Formats: sequence, C-alpha cells, structure tokens
Amino acid sequence: METVNFAESTRWIRKATDAVDAFSDWFERKVVKASQGSWAHELSSWKKELDAIRSLLKEPRRIRIALVGTTGSGKSTLLNAVLGQELLPVGVMKPCTAFVTTVRYSVGPEYGVKVQYLSPEEWRKDLEALSSALEPPEDEEEADRKLMEAARKRIQAVYGQSFENFSPDRLPPLPEEVEKVFSRGSVEKLVFDDPKPMLAHLRKLVRGDSPLWPLVKEVNISGPYACLQGGLELVDLPGLNDPNEARVEVTKKFLRSSPFLWIVFSMVRGLTDDIQRILKEEKLLRTLILGGRYHTLSLVGTRADDIDTDLCIQFGLPEGCSFADLVREYRKQTVKEARRQLEEMVRDLAGPREESETLSRMIQMARRVIVHATSASAYNKLKGIGRLRKDYGLENEEETGIPGIHRHLSWIAGTHGAASNAQTALKRLDKLKEEIAFFFGARAQPSFQKLAEARSRFAQESESLGKRLDDAQKRAKERLKTYRERFLERIDPYFAQSVQGVEQSIQGWRSIHWATLKAIVQRNGSFRSPTSGRHYDFNRDISEPLLSRLPVAWEQYFTDDLGRVTHELSIQVSESVSSFCDKILLICEMLFGPSEKQFKEQLGWFREKISLVTEESRNRVINEVSKRRRELTERIPRVVQERMTPAYEKAKKEKGSALKTRILGHLEPAATESARPIYDAIQQDLVEGLRDLEMIIHGLFQQLVNSATEQAQKVVNNANISIKELSANPNVEDILATLPDTRSS
Repeated sequence: METVNFAESTRWIRKATDAVDAFSDWFERKVVKASQGSWAHELSSWKKELDAIRSLLKEPRRIRIALVGTTGSGKSTLLNAVLGQELLPVGVMKPCTAFVTTVRYSVGPEYGVKVQYLSPEEWRKDLEALSSALEPPEDEEEADRKLMEAARKRIQAVYGQSFENFSPDRLPPLPEEVEKVFSRGSVEKLVFDDPKPMLAHLRKLVRGDSPLWPLVKEVNISGPYACLQGGLELVDLPGLNDPNEARVEVTKKFLRSSPFLWIVFSMVRGLTDDIQRILKEEKLLRTLILGGRYHTLSLVGTRADDIDTDLCIQFGLPEGCSFADLVREYRKQTVKEARRQLEEMVRDLAGPREESETLSRMIQMARRVIVHATSASAYNKLKGIGRLRKDYGLENEEETGIPGIHRHLSWIAGTHGAASNAQTALKRLDKLKEEIAFFFGARAQPSFQKLAEARSRFAQESESLGKRLDDAQKRAKERLKTYRERFLERIDPYFAQSVQGVEQSIQGWRSIHWATLKAIVQRNGSFRSPTSGRHYDFNRDISEPLLSRLPVAWEQYFTDDLGRVTHELSIQVSESVSSFCDKILLICEMLFGPSEKQFKEQLGWFREKISLVTEESRNRVINEVSKRRRELTERIPRVVQERMTPAYEKAKKEKGSALKTRILGHLEPAATESARPIYDAIQQDLVEGLRDLEMIIHGLFQQLVNSATEQAQKVVNNANISIKELSANPNVEDILATLPDTRSS
C-alpha cells in the first residue's frame, strides 16, 4: 500500500492549480483569439475539456470513511488517537445519546462545530412513537420497563420532570433553548479557538446534560487535523441502535454514501462478538456485497494492550517474554483470525454447492482485507493526548498500530482524494495542450504534392477503424444481453423458493413481546430496541428468503460479467486504435520516407488520449453499475414495506387486551398472502432495472466509440507530415511558440 504524504499531496494540488491557471491565461490570450470564427467547433470542444479539468480542482471530491462499531468498541478513543487530540468524550457515550459525528480538515487554527437537530416535524413523529411506549402494559416485563424508561428519559430531557399523563396531543411548552434551535432551522454553528471548550460542549450533548440531546441528528466538526488533508472525512456512526427514525436514516445515508467502511471491534471481547454481530447478524456484509462495496471494507481492532501477561506461551512465545513482544504477537494473530472469520462469513453467504470463480475471488479479498490491530490508549499516553495515567507497557508508537492507520489514510487521500484529482487534472491538461498543438501544427505546415493522397488513405483507415469499433460495440451489446439473460435464468428459481420460505422466515414474530411488536408496527416494520440493541426488521424478514440466496450470483453478474464486457471492449478499442496508428505511420513512410519525430509524437499523443478516454469510460460504467445495483438492492425491502403498509396501519390502531394476538392477526396473513405478489413485483422491478442499466451501458459504450472515432478524425484532418516551414499565420506561430509547460512529472 503506497502512501502519499501530506506535503506531497499539497505539492500536487498547488502544482495542478498553478498549471491550470497558467494554461487558462494562455488559452484566453492566444487560442481563443486565433480560433474564433474558422475553428469555433474545435474551440467549443477545448473549452468544455478545460472546464472539466477546472472542476477537478475547484471542488475536490470528499472521501468519506465510515466507522461502525458496537457500544464499547473503543471508537472514541481510537478517533482521538488518529486525530492527535482529545476531541470526542470517552466512556460516556450511551446508545440513547449517540449521534453521527463527522470530522474533516480545515485550513486555519479554528475549530468549527455544526450541530444538525431534528426538525419540529421529525420531533413530532418521534414523540408519537415514544408516547406509544409509555402506555401501561397488560403484563409488564423487564423489557417493557426498559423500553418505557428509555422513552421517558428522552421526553423528560426535553420537557423537564414535571409532566404527567403525557400525550403528544397535549404538549407542554418547549424550553427556550429548544425553541431557539427550531427558530434557527434546527441548525447550530459554533467556532472555537481552542479544542477544550469544544470538547466541553460535546460532552454536554453526549452526557445528556442538555435538553437538546434527544434532538441531535448529526454533528460536523472541522479543524486543523493534518491526517485528513486531501478531502478525507471520518464519520463516526453510532450504528442503527437508535429508536429515532431520523437519526437512523442519517446513519443509513452515510453507510450508503461512504466509499470506505471500517468496522471497529474490541479485541478484548473477542472477534466473534463484534465482527459477527455487525457483519453477519446485522447483514452488513451481505449488504456490502449486494451493493457492490465489499472491496471498501477494512477492520480495526482496539485495546491491543489489554492482554494478560501470562498468555505468552499460548501465543507461542517464551515464558516471561516482554510485554511489547506479547502485544506484537497478539496483534499479528488478531489480523490472521479476523481474516479467517471474514472468509468464513463469505463462504456462508454461498449456497451449499455454489463454487465459482466469483466466490473464489470474494474469498481471496477476505484473505487480503486490511486489518489494523491497535492500542489507541497507549498511543495517546505516548503522545500526551488526554489525561491518561496508566502505563500501557509500550514505548514505541509503531507498536500501537496507529501509525498504520495514518498510512492507510494517506493512501486513501493519495489514490482517491484531492491529490489524485490534481494528478488527473495535470494529465488531462497535458493531453489538451498536445491536442491544441497538434491542431495548430497541422495548420502551420506547407502544402505537399502527396498530402492529398495521404489524407485520402488516412480517411480510409479512419473509416475502417470506425467499422472495427462498431463491430466491437455490437459484440459487447450481445454479451451484455447474454449475461443478463443468464443471470435472470439463474435466479428465477429463487423467487418461487422464496415465496415458500416466507412462512418460515416470519415464525420468529410470535416470540416477540407485545410491546416490542407495537413499537415495530409504529415504525412500519423496522425497530431497534434501545435496551437490548436488537434490530427487528419485518420487511427484511419477508425478503430474507431471496436476499440470502442472491449474494454470489449478484456479485458475479454485476462485478465479474459486466466488468468483463467493459474490460474486453476497452481492450478492443485500444488495440484497434494502436493498429490504426501503425497503419497511418506506415502510409506516411511509404509516401514521404522516414517520419519526423514530431509526427510520431502526435500519434503517441493519440494513443495516450484514447487510453485516457477508455479509462474514464470504464470508470463511468463501473460507477453507473455500482449506483444501479445499490438502488436495486435497496428497492427490495421497500417493495415489501409498500405491500405491508396497510397491515402496519391496521395493527397501529389496535389497543387493549390480547394485543399481541391481534397485531399478529394483521401481519402474518398479510405477509404470507402477499408473498407471491411481493416477489412478482421484485422480480419485475429487477427485470426492468437490468434492462434500463443495459441501455445506460450501451450509451456509455457509444460515447467511447464516438470519442475514439472523433479523435481518429482529428489525426486525419491534422496530420502533420512536416513542419520544416511555418505558414505566415502569425497567430498560429504565436500559439506554437508560447505553449505552456503542463507536464505532470
């Protein structure tokens, strides 16, 4: 994993910015003046490309890294170590007060905090759900008392301790602090000169000392955090264990939009507990695979220093080994075991006889997944972060694992962040300069007797290239259709099997307590207990028979099959262009003798230009496929919810004795009777969605072919056989004499 240090990243950004500014100035002064009128079409094309290059630097893409872990996994301590500052309160975060926290880099010494609260409408909906949990149960159990207590704490935090017989229809006045927040559009912005008062403010929210904590949806922090330069943003997600729908939706939004996902687990609790719960029980691994984001996963273990010194022999070390050696071996074996467990979970997603190249590739990815085993507390002690007094037995920062995370962040910034954008901008700027020089160089050449013949033969080769590209595109379309039909044929039996499996999938509903059932239907089928942390999702239960069968087939079609077609077309385009260039060069040498260096360079420019265009086209296809497969995956439980909504609405109205029986009396028949139309609708959505995706890919393939053909035509039109003499056009001479330096090296 090669890294780009932040000084180097800054250098790339500055170099690209300076180069674009200088080029833009030259372009406006020289090229625009010479091109207006006769070459308006070419000028428009160059302006469009220059604008695209500027956009790469104007607003660099923000690269989000989402951190997910259970309560007590040590995320806050880890983040403080990574950021080099006591930013987040440690040891006080409770599930009921958790919220999404984002941290990004900003220039300057100040620290900014933006708090996004629930809107009045979102708070009203929250109150309705909370009030239903306060209704006296018919046979109160411990789970009911915990659920009621959690609801009561949230309401009392906002309205105070004096309310009785609470009803969302008879609300007491809101505290002045809450009214002010609502009047400001539910947004609070603060600036701190020092991180200590910022930490105190965050502690107030986290500990529940403020009437605002039940309303917090998201906290955005910015400051001089050097490890996040280059557009990185760390997102601390509280998980989905929140009874508030608005906060859960914020968490889901970040899970969907974050290109990297790090699972944080406590090494003390054992790998199985945290990793299995998040990736397997919460179906997150399956969601990542279906959404095309399995490759974004990394694992981060915490508390590597919390280990008994008597375990030396167990880890294969001599008795009485040093604590640093013990921690080092503990970290090494944790990495190995984490990868083994991930591989096991990937295998479990496949059917009993489902062996394929796709599954083998997925297993290899599990074996290579990036795993960090860290001791954040030891690092904080060594760096003087916080008020730690304990001696953690480590004297070398590298032994804590935190520098490894810094290198990982640096790699992400270098390959996906602003530095990567800057390098891409420089490459594209260099190609644009060469294209303009190519064009005006041809305008500057004298007329030759054999030039007409050469260009005629060039045109024939250009036409032949167009035919080869059209044939390649036609074959790609046929392959797309074949793969789509094969995929749909493969999963067709899954739908009938899934209909039969619904009845078994929902059997667990009968063991759920009535109060929890009521909370589930109040939230349209999805609820996480604020006491146990268990997630109930009836829509997922109904779709489970299908979702459990899909991962490997889904991954094979969307990643392997579609990727193969795109890759093969890219190769065919590149090979056709290379053959075209060879033939053009041969024609020139037959008519004019050995070609001049500049003409060979122009053909080299053409090859590189097509290589760049092909890569961009391939990335657009990959991005579109990723987007569509996520949409299709997320659509499945939504189809279920749409069909189940009438049953949820009827169940919400039930009150009184035998409530559990009457709620299930609405839900169970609706689930079993709707199974066939639900899966028919899902299948139809999938068929239509794949056809739509195929048409989009066709369009992207056509753009690639058109671009290659257009660039080949430029070679024909601008063929610079010789530039021994320049024409008398002073504008052209000036353009060629003042070409700016855009080299990226």
